[in-house]
Amino acid sequence: MRGQPGHENLVEAPYLEDVRTAALYRLFYVDGRWPALIPDDEGAEIDCELYEASEELLARLAEIEPPGWERAALQLADGRTAEAFLGDPELRPRGVDISAHGGWAAFVRA
Repeated sequence: MRGQPGHENLVEAPYLEDVRTAALYRLFYVDGRWPALIPDDEGAEIDCELYEASEELLARLAEIEPPGWERAALQLADGRTAEAFLGDPELRPRGVDISAHGGWAAFVRA
């Protein structure tokens, strides 16, 4: 997200808008370092940002994502679908559920 570590990886991707996920995911803080949206039947709406990213950029991002994060369809609260990097459910034991914060930026501010 804007203003967060790693955002420089999106410098060539135009920001489109702030959105929220559908309540189909939980947000985890994994390994004391990484945010991960993980699909969950008891999910929460999570703040996120949309960017217009080329296939080349997405391929480069896939190379730098840690193991356990994969490109997948992300359902948004408004019914649209976007592509994102989602965490594998196997990451849960390595993380802390921070969904109550409503998003990564809010968690970092807290």
